[in-house]
Amino acid sequence: MKKLFILIISASVLLTGCVFPTSGKHRPKVPAESKVAKTSSSSSSSDSSTSASSESTAIVSKTLVGDLKGIHHRDTVTYRGDKLLKLRMELLSNLPEEASGAAATMSPEEMTAIIREGMESEPNYVEAKNMEGVTIEYSVTADKKLQAIVDLDFEKMDVAKAASLSFFKDLGLNDIKDTSPSMFILGMKLGGLKEE
Repeated sequence: MKKLFILIISASVLLTGCVFPTSGKHRPKVPAESKVAKTSSSSSSSDSSTSASSESTAIVSKTLVGDLKGIHHRDTVTYRGDKLLKLRMELLSNLPEEASGAAATMSPEEMTAIIREGMESEPNYVEAKNMEGVTIEYSVTADKKLQAIVDLDFEKMDVAKAASLSFFKDLGLNDIKDTSPSMFILGMKLGGLKEE
């Protein structure tokens, strides 16, 4: 029963992947309205150059939420100027129907341990997880939903290598790296997510 459960969960996780709207290069640019998470100060003789310099060095984070293809997203985009720095995807979905029998008899902690054990035997997951700048964590919540948290640090990771991995094939990493943060966020909104 345990091996069947591992197989079902692993297949479900790998098949759903990181369901995420990809952004196109030819969408209209929108002005960035955001919350400033942190600014670095610079000294300047004029107020206008200080303001412009401060805006381009400010680290900004935007969080977008919504449901796409049965998966609840809470995605946080962190950027500075026109450079995308980090992407955090918090994904929440129902466990596959095939796992409902096991879910009724197991605690979330037991299910999480089984899922993690099963994922460690998946070479696509292991290769993606072991990349620098990539963190992937699977768990089962108290209400027995499958949760995946994927952190991508674009300053540390090799985007071209990650884009070539089958684990990230549906994410569109090549489009993400070539897109400005405002275009990327617009693509997410057009895909159905709303700013929090």
